Amino acid sequence: MLVSAAIGVGAAQETALPAYAPIPTQGGAIRSWGDSAMRSTMKAWEQAFRSYHPEITFQDTLLGTATSMAGIITGTSDLSLMGRPVTVNEVIGFEWVFRVKPLAIQVMNGSLHGEGKTPALVVFVSRRNPVRQLNMFQLSGILGCPANSKEQPIWAMAGAEGVWRDKPIHAYLYGDQTGTGAFLQQAIQGTKDCWNWEMVREFKDKIRSNGSTYPAAQQIVDALKRDPYGLAISTLAYADSEIKVLPLAGSGAAVPLTRETIISSSYPLARGVYIYINRRKDKPVDPKVKEFLRFILSREGQAVVQNQGDYLPLNSTSAQEQRKKLE
Repeated sequence: MLVSAAIGVGAAQETALPAYAPIPTQGGAIRSWGDSAMRSTMKAWEQAFRSYHPEITFQDTLLGTATSMAGIITGTSDLSLMGRPVTVNEVIGFEWVFRVKPLAIQVMNGSLHGEGKTPALVVFVSRRNPVRQLNMFQLSGILGCPANSKEQPIWAMAGAEGVWRDKPIHAYLYGDQTGTGAFLQQAIQGTKDCWNWEMVREFKDKIRSNGSTYPAAQQIVDALKRDPYGLAISTLAYADSEIKVLPLAGSGAAVPLTRETIISSSYPLARGVYIYINRRKDKPVDPKVKEFLRFILSREGQAVVQNQGDYLPLNSTSAQEQRKKLE
C-alpha cells in the first residue's frame, strides 16, 4: 500500500506539470561538466530529449561537483551539474570573470536516503530522548553562535522537561567546509557562518586503513550512539533502532522526512540538485540550452527523474518557478 501511495503521488505530480512542447532550434553540441552522481539521469534526459531534437548532441565531462564551475568559467561547458548550491568562493570566481552571478536552475530534488545522491538531512537523537520534534528556530538557537559563549545549550531549548531539561546538548555535524556542511549551515543559520563551537563536533569522510571510506554520515551517527545527550544531523540511510528521527518544522507544522514532504518542499532540510548556466546581462539563454532545460522541467523530463529512481522530481510549482528563470 505504501509503495502504491508513493507511485500515486509521483504520478499526480507529473500530471500537474506541463507537457513538453518542442520548439525548433539550431543543432549543435551541449557541453556539460560536473557531478558524476548525475550521470545516469543526465544520459536518460539526453536520450529522451534527442527523440525530439536529433540535431542536438551532448558532450559530458562529469568528474565531480568540485570541477563543475570551472567549465562555464573557462567557456568549455554550457551546463554545470551540481549536487549542491554553489559556494561563495565559486560565485566570486564567476563574477570576477563575467560581472554577473551564475544562473541556478533547480532540476530535481535530492534523494530520500541515497548516499552520494544529495540526500535530505535528518536530526537524530537517542531513542531515550523525550523530545518528539524540533523546528528550525530551535536548531538555530541550539547550534548557532551564542551571545554568551559560556552558556551551554541544554535540552530544555528543544522542549525537554523533567530530568532531561537541564542535560547538556552535544552536536555532531558535517564539517562546514564540505558541501553538505555548507548547505546545513546556510539552512539553519542563513548568512551567519559559525556554529557554537563549544558543543559542536564536525566530521568529514575518512579513508580507513583497508582503503574503504568511512562516510561522515556514518561517523556522525556512531558518535551519537555513544552519547545519550547528543544531537546528530546525518541521513536516513543510517537510521536504526538505537536512535530516532525527529520531525522538523520550518514555517509551518513539523513534518517527517518522506518522499512526499521532499517533493512538496515542506521538509526544511531537503536538498536540491542544480544546473548552473552563464546568462549574461541583457542576453537570452542559448536557444538549445534553454530548450534542453525546458524539457527537463516538463512533465516528460520529470518523469525521467521518477523512473530513474535515484533522485526525486520537482512539484509543479517549483518547476514553474525554475522555468520562469529562462525567460
